[in-house]
Amino acid sequence: MDQPSLPGIPTLPPFATANPREIRIICALASGACSREELDRIAGASNVPDAIKALRLRGLDIPCDRLPTTDKDGEPVQRGRYRFTDADRERTAAIWGRLP
Repeated sequence: MDQPSLPGIPTLPPFATANPREIRIICALASGACSREELDRIAGASNVPDAIKALRLRGLDIPCDRLPTTDKDGEPVQRGRYRFTDADRERTAAIWGRLP
């Protein structure tokens, strides 16, 4: 069922992709925030930042929250975790469950 649009608030079209790597990333982010390392394993590649950039260029927001942690040497670092906004989640809902 179509939802009525609110005056002055544009509705965004559903997001579509046939790229298996992007589908795996989208399905993972639909379940919750993921680190780059987690998404590398899920996507099956080590270039997730490039894939995220491509998804952003096509209209998804995919914020990256920076969380303090320590590295292997005990040095303080910021670890990024990608997540969907509510709009991202809504726009990608038709893709969930389409894991190749």
